[in-house]
Amino acid sequence: MSASIRVLRPQEQTRFARLGDWLVDLASNRLLRGERELRPTPKAMAVLRQLMLANGAPQTRSELLDTVWKDAFPTDDVLTHAITELRRAIEEDPKLPRHIETIPKVGYRLLTTVEWLEQLPGRPGDSAEQIVSPVRLEPETPAKRPQAMAIVVAGIVAMLALLAVFGRAPPPSRVDMRNPVFAFNGLPLRPVTAESDSETFPSISPDGTSVAYTARYPGDDGPHIYLRGLSGSPPIRLSRSEANEETYPVWSPDGTQIAFVRMRGADCRIVVVAALGGREREASSCEPYFIDYFDWTRDGRSLVVSRLRALPPGGDGKARVEGTKSLHLLSLEDGQVSALDYQRDSSQPDIQPRVSPDGKRIAFRRGAVPYSDIFVTASDGGAVRQITRLRARIRGYDWLPDSRHMLLSSDHSGTQGLYLLDTESGELANLGIAGGSYPSLSRGRAYAVFQQDNADVNLQSFRFDASVDAAGEGIASSTRSESWPAFAPNDDRLVFVSNRGGDSQLWLSEPGARTSYQITHHKNVELSAPNWSPDGRRVVYVARGNAQSKLFSVEVDSGQTRQESDDGDNVRYGTYAADGRSLYYVSDRDGAWHIWQRDLAKRSSRRISESTAYSVSDGVGNGKLYFANIGEGGLYSIDLASGAEARVNNSIQFWNMNAWRADPTGLYYLFSGEDLKMQLFVQPWDGGEPRLLRKVDWALAEGGLALDRAATKAVLPVVARDDTDVMLLDLSSIVKP
Repeated sequence: MSASIRVLRPQEQTRFARLGDWLVDLASNRLLRGERELRPTPKAMAVLRQLMLANGAPQTRSELLDTVWKDAFPTDDVLTHAITELRRAIEEDPKLPRHIETIPKVGYRLLTTVEWLEQLPGRPGDSAEQIVSPVRLEPETPAKRPQAMAIVVAGIVAMLALLAVFGRAPPPSRVDMRNPVFAFNGLPLRPVTAESDSETFPSISPDGTSVAYTARYPGDDGPHIYLRGLSGSPPIRLSRSEANEETYPVWSPDGTQIAFVRMRGADCRIVVVAALGGREREASSCEPYFIDYFDWTRDGRSLVVSRLRALPPGGDGKARVEGTKSLHLLSLEDGQVSALDYQRDSSQPDIQPRVSPDGKRIAFRRGAVPYSDIFVTASDGGAVRQITRLRARIRGYDWLPDSRHMLLSSDHSGTQGLYLLDTESGELANLGIAGGSYPSLSRGRAYAVFQQDNADVNLQSFRFDASVDAAGEGIASSTRSESWPAFAPNDDRLVFVSNRGGDSQLWLSEPGARTSYQITHHKNVELSAPNWSPDGRRVVYVARGNAQSKLFSVEVDSGQTRQESDDGDNVRYGTYAADGRSLYYVSDRDGAWHIWQRDLAKRSSRRISESTAYSVSDGVGNGKLYFANIGEGGLYSIDLASGAEARVNNSIQFWNMNAWRADPTGLYYLFSGEDLKMQLFVQPWDGGEPRLLRKVDWALAEGGLALDRAATKAVLPVVARDDTDVMLLDLSSIVKP
């Protein structure tokens, strides 16, 4: 220990301590060990403080609940979650704790001696914020495919054309992507919100003093827009509308107005209101049930939106539209929507536009979730340049004030995190902030806010013979997140995707068993869409990472895996044919997301769909293949004998394209009710009216749906806890003055 650091007696106001090989900064909610720094939630750190102050004496659950959750009415679960979070952070093996002991029927105590410190160890004169050893922020360059000489030459010609469109290269960067900075929250970082609720879609004001965000606080009838000063002022609700949901606030460039999305059932509107509250005006209708992203133009007179583009009338005189969305300008003066004339890809949607601070360029996300990349065009349209080649789940991005760099949320490395992106070179630098999404940057200061995701998603079973409002029954519960359930053909086992072991893997649960066990062992990939073979021996699934998505299968009993797709394939969904001899999967091997059939014996594939697709099923046994049509929307069928395609249902859209099952008894799917709460329906194949089976308030539509063989129950991923917070990130150490 440094001679300049004194050991203190524990006091309520003491800030620093040593706990085994961890250093604790209670005031900043930090745990440090070498170059590693963790920031548990404030409640978890408050529990740790009480255990440390007890100096090894047992603390009962009642004592901890009364102290940490004072003036609240918590359940025992909140304390269990806090202890679990602390053990995940500081224990080498959370199942064999050596720091925090559980005393059955009593509570908890610390097994490790606590040393209270006057300051944290470091160089003389170092402040508490400077004790983390600097770690170099290594740039990350996306993988490049081999290029033929002809392609290189074509690329040079294209670059010359782009220079003609975009003008000269911008001035030297003011962002130092190679500057040594602190790893994982070593950049100054603090919570803006810390309530035991979920705060999402933060948007920082241009002057960097306030943040608008979406939250549902006690007494609210749904999520609404709140404003909060970064100096610590209490939240203020922006609107008193009786809408079911208000979300996605975006500040105008001058900071005087905020636009946001308002939904009442199936009715969706983009609303503009003064930033200080007051009279509102509806700017446009929008698409309900998912976020209709938009941004302001530099002059504040229009919004850049994503819409279906009108086409000239067909031979029958009827109006037509393109099958995928593209960028449009929405005038706030007269409400007129005009298409932006720029280079498009008719097979890929262009969404989530972001206008550069200088107003010269529009960035957008091209590609359907979760296979997107960032593209840029001039503000008046024209040529398009691809910036990233990640094929990743991009959960928000924003420009830095220099109009060259971006802060980007991507999962291309296996987990969602924040990256700096140079839009000129395509260079990426990982900030090491796991779970960060939907960043927003101020224009006048090097401040960013982002959404720190912190939710547990558990599997629940819902029987159809119970009341529609009855609660579900937990399955394979853990303190981590589970999704994508799938029953084995004889219902004796359930496979699902979980990160309970740290990485995204397939796990197996058997009815009556107290535990589940892991059956895959991938690294740095995200798994999805598991489906069983008809004989119950194998499970096929998608593994996505490093800008590729491949189809794998695993033999359940042995755990042996094999790649089912060709190396050139990128796959988004796969399932076995009813006879088990082939696989149906969705791949972009010919440039668009079509359905392909793979002969497992010959190891060869052929395309079978004309329409673009997302998910597919051969579960009805009537000679037809069913799929979610990503281009047109709705559920379609393919007659396997003739190849004819036909729409069979309009309820399967972009937002619920994972949450359906085709069964001989009908189509089972999640849909949003009038109050925007999830409901499970069955649609008979004979065209009868859909029948409501269950109401599932917090079902996660993007996490799949499992149906048992007799169609008597469904298993769904349900959000059990969501403590997502808004965080403030100071980028001044890597942004040059």
